[in-house]
Amino acid sequence: MDFDSTADDLYEVDPSEFIAARRAAVSHAKESGDTVLAKNLNALRKPTTTGWALNLLVRVEPESVDRLLELGAALRSAQQALHGDELRSLATRRAAVLSALTDRAASAARDRGRQLPESVLREIGQSLSAALAEPDIGADLRRGRMLGSVSYSGFGPAALASVPEPAAPMPSETEPKKQPSEAARKQAEARVSDAETAAHRATSELEAATARVNDAAQKVSELREALSRAEQESRFAESARRTAEEAAERAATTLTQARDLAAEFDT
Repeated sequence: MDFDSTADDLYEVDPSEFIAARRAAVSHAKESGDTVLAKNLNALRKPTTTGWALNLLVRVEPESVDRLLELGAALRSAQQALHGDELRSLATRRAAVLSALTDRAASAARDRGRQLPESVLREIGQSLSAALAEPDIGADLRRGRMLGSVSYSGFGPAALASVPEPAAPMPSETEPKKQPSEAARKQAEARVSDAETAAHRATSELEAATARVNDAAQKVSELREALSRAEQESRFAESARRTAEEAAERAATTLTQARDLAAEFDT
């Protein structure tokens, strides 16, 4: 019995059964004399329905989840290289993959006797989108121990996404604390700078994408208005055609009658 395999088992069970399953695992660890394992297992938090569905998805569709994360890496690469055509193609593929995985999560839950409500399906799609955008969230998802839904706005996850690894034993109080090296400090500063650059770039891209969406929505509105006018003109033209056709038929009848009358006088 070890932490990883036991945690994997716990985060596969239905949330309604989680507490009882965790209690049984903790008792078993205590009976085995492993108090550290018992403590770490007891600290595991119960997942929401969304977290459970995401964990279930990873177990039934591991390869599909891997492809989602690979797609996220390709999108980030194309974004950094400013490859517009590739970005548009990948964005289309992104929407299809997210939709398919959300549907598969719902199907897997139904196989376990759970009908997921629309709100949970939205959270699943949101979490998958966050995993695609942020590698750390993607890694959490792939481990299959999600606690609930998670979102991403370009500045990291909105909340704790998954179960953290168990804490390492604390060092002795007499052991001197290691001070961060100059190299580590510079590395941390570089990461902050990179994160700020990425945040500014993401904000700019969001503004540009929002503008494109607004332009497209305006064009759609204009095209719908033009289509409505064209349909109305078509109906008017058809009505005029029928009226003209009826008038032509009446004129032809009158002409025939006049010719017949004239023929009688000729005889």
